[in-house]
Amino acid sequence: MASQLPKLTNIIHIRNFIDDVRPDSIRPETPNYAEIHATVNVFQEDDFYDTKIDSDPIQTCVRVYLKQNERDFYVPNTFFYADGRFIVETTPEERPKIIVQSLSLQWYAYTRLRII
Repeated sequence: MASQLPKLTNIIHIRNFIDDVRPDSIRPETPNYAEIHATVNVFQEDDFYDTKIDSDPIQTCVRVYLKQNERDFYVPNTFFYADGRFIVETTPEERPKIIVQSLSLQWYAYTRLRII
């Protein structure tokens, strides 16, 4: 049986906040697979920028494997890091959408301490 996943050869590193976590749309019957959805912004980097180019936020879907005891860490507004292979698809609205197959995933807990 051929894989339903496209062949991914490019690598991307994403640091962003989670918008939503959903069951994996490709493998809905496997409960440990999920999709982290985020809106990624592209920022200016040294010589890799042109003022004539508008860069709007890009919808991103990160496909991940999460054990049941890890799911509680990945909720909306949690900051996460993901590395993985990716492709870019076009949405029905003719916008780009990044699809990432995560090779590594981490979350970052931020606590605001108030010192009196």
